[in-house]
Amino acid sequence: MPVRLSVILPNRNHAALLPRALLALARQTRQADEILVIDDASTDGSRDVIRGFAAHLPQLRLLENPVRLGAVGALNRGLREATGAVVYCGASDDATDPALFATLCGALEAHPSAALVCAEARLVDEAGRLQGFRPITLPRWRVGYVSPQQTAGLLRQMDNLFVSVVALYRRDLIMEAGGLDERLGALSDSFLARRMALQHGFVFVPRVLGTWHVQTASLSRSTSLDVDRIAALTAAAAQQIQRDEGRVFPPGYSEVFSRRARFASARLAVVERQFDPRLIAALAQEGDPAHGFLALIASWPARPRRIAALIWLMLRLRPMSVPRLLMSAAVRLMRSLAYRQGRAVG
Repeated sequence: MPVRLSVILPNRNHAALLPRALLALARQTRQADEILVIDDASTDGSRDVIRGFAAHLPQLRLLENPVRLGAVGALNRGLREATGAVVYCGASDDATDPALFATLCGALEAHPSAALVCAEARLVDEAGRLQGFRPITLPRWRVGYVSPQQTAGLLRQMDNLFVSVVALYRRDLIMEAGGLDERLGALSDSFLARRMALQHGFVFVPRVLGTWHVQTASLSRSTSLDVDRIAALTAAAAQQIQRDEGRVFPPGYSEVFSRRARFASARLAVVERQFDPRLIAALAQEGDPAHGFLALIASWPARPRRIAALIWLMLRLRPMSVPRLLMSAAVRLMRSLAYRQGRAVG
């Protein structure tokens, strides 16, 4: 019997973006059994938009928060009310490819011990331009199960393996963990995914099955560029990791996690339209010498300036295995060339 699938979609004042996300769900080749849209006390026309999709999505149910809970609080409410054994925790500003649910449900059913399954997502800016793919480094080149021991090995080389827009989770394991930790804010979903994968393993599908639309005002982006906020969240997550090092998380992972979190935030600041050396140095927590180097290249043209800053951050913070990064880029290039050749022949 096919696994029952619940979609949990929190929303806060995204009336203009909701149609894209809901139409993408309506176009799934394998429909979700229920779609819970949690409106987090929106002040725009979001609730009217959601109700208007009832004809396209009869399994849709609107849950209204009378007071704002925040994105993580809204997700936790959806998790409590969901009835599916498997859940998809989406975002109202992202979109799924039509084959996402069919592909990932099949992969998860084939590996019943796995806690979650994830694929690749394309990263698109507000103008619709392709910015890259996530995860940056691929954990596997082919579809397959990654055991807890293999996950621990991968986390020594890379991180940020789980992208919510292209991931499904076993709900009972999330609830056993107490749901998403609201104290971790924008880090809560990726933190929980790491823990679940280290305890039960995960399935990876090396195929692009969703679109992560980068919004300058999104929770994750605004948090990552707030020096004090991201430092506090990173420290809170690192403390939790440290308590479980050697039991759940690999020994020494708290320090590695902190370095990677600093790199991720500083990288976002590097690609911002306005190059701010002080902000980049503060996010990287690299002090005045960092500011000196970044100030030196601040007058360079945008592209070489960004490349130089990213190389410098890579050398200072060592966020990932460079050979693994290059191999992932090569796999994606070969896949792209094969696709283009196939289209040309067709």
